[in-house]
Amino acid sequence: MKTIKKLLPFVVLLFTVAIFYGCEKEDLDISNPNNVAEPEFFQTETDFRLAINGMYHPITAVLFWGRVIHTGAMLRSDAFNVIPFQQNTTMSTLEGQPGISRWAVDLYPQLYQSISRANKIIEEEAENDVLSGSIEDEILGQAHFQRAFCNWYLLNLFETAPLVMQTPDPQNPEEFFPSNATPAQFNEAIIADLTEAVNRLPQSWGDSDVGRPTLGSALALRGKTYLYAQEWADAATDLNAVTQLGYSLVPNYADNFSSDPSLENNEESVFELQYVGQANFVWGADAPLTGTQSNWHIDYTPPHVSLDQGHVINPHIRDVFDANGDTERRNATVLFDYPGASGYGGAPFTEDFAPSIETANSLGVEPIFSVKYSGRETGMASADILPFGEELGTNWRVIRYADVLLMLAEATNESSGPGGAVSYVNQVRDRAGINALPLSISQDDLRQAIIDERIMELTGEGHRFFDIVRWGIADEIMGQGSTVAGGNHPKSLAGPSAFFTPGQDERLWLPLSELQANPNLVQNSGY
Repeated sequence: MKTIKKLLPFVVLLFTVAIFYGCEKEDLDISNPNNVAEPEFFQTETDFRLAINGMYHPITAVLFWGRVIHTGAMLRSDAFNVIPFQQNTTMSTLEGQPGISRWAVDLYPQLYQSISRANKIIEEEAENDVLSGSIEDEILGQAHFQRAFCNWYLLNLFETAPLVMQTPDPQNPEEFFPSNATPAQFNEAIIADLTEAVNRLPQSWGDSDVGRPTLGSALALRGKTYLYAQEWADAATDLNAVTQLGYSLVPNYADNFSSDPSLENNEESVFELQYVGQANFVWGADAPLTGTQSNWHIDYTPPHVSLDQGHVINPHIRDVFDANGDTERRNATVLFDYPGASGYGGAPFTEDFAPSIETANSLGVEPIFSVKYSGRETGMASADILPFGEELGTNWRVIRYADVLLMLAEATNESSGPGGAVSYVNQVRDRAGINALPLSISQDDLRQAIIDERIMELTGEGHRFFDIVRWGIADEIMGQGSTVAGGNHPKSLAGPSAFFTPGQDERLWLPLSELQANPNLVQNSGY
């Protein structure tokens, strides 16, 4: 169910604090029925529930997960050879620089908006003591989880952004100008918040609240945080705990990306962002009846459907599937001219995708295209998909149980060797119907097998760029002169300036507007 999204239109209005500028006294006497004065809010359980729902909105809306994180960050990986389209694609082609790239600044404030709302919820409950028992745990558990979630992305997108863990005090102006935080400080705060969430969140929710973070969500994100910090034993402990909570792999891999509500929030979903398609699209507004659609289809549709110019999937990604005999996951991840391939609405691939095939051929690259989150999962004809995807509302599976198993395999392999790790990878391979890895596999060979398995299991889900950066192989794969993509650079379509620069592209830059407004901020290295 998608109840959270249905509540948001009412929440965003109620969770807005009015700011009055200089005006006549009689103007100040006019009350705005859409705003609730702050001292009158946070007095009841209902107030806190409304505030919690409003806390999620900046993250699900178009300027973050709804669109911008995809074109601004996730498409930076070697899987996607992006066709240039003005300033829209300079981030995803690794050509972006401060002050000249669209999308560079949009991610940043959305994270802080959500953090600010989480901070306020935590502070108001501490001050007013309105909640108690399981209700208090539900509210505060979500606030701590969401603050950790946002800080996780601040760390892994921007690396040294400010760490804002409380509402600035108007009596202390210096609090409005925080300095850069270190990765260690971020990790400490994320772990602390997720520990609070683990202690408070329920293992599951009732039907009307499905989609909210759970105990499993918090354990998985904490385990992922430890994994990225190479704290292998702690990562293994948390990720193993997730395996004890009743999650399982759905029999049909492709069901994980279905828009069918009966297949969303399934037994493999550990944390899933909720979306609803509706016709009232408004770009970038943190306002009622907006931010519910999965507008990212612009980034995953083929050139003839995309509002931008689209992309092709690089052939070395497909080759990993073929080397492992994995057709099930391949066909649910990439689309090309294989026997029985179909396009949108079940139309034959070569007919439906003819314009995009022609585009790829004219550019000298193989016509291989994305399947996941492209709108194809809806069964609609390509001609019927609206430019901004207003009618699309597929949930995004942020953390799946298969990802947990592969992270657990990695953490176990690094902390205690391959003997206890290989079985987790084999669970994932068994679902795909491919041969198990040998139990005698070496630690080095299992490392490579996990890298390959994450390509086959998770391509197109937003993990790859973060993976190759944390593994220290981004320069090898995407650096200047790389030819891993069938003899081409993975970003060859953007020209010779599109490549990964070590010491710079591991992170994005801090927005220039933030540096100009805050004298305590220092730009990230490399920019």
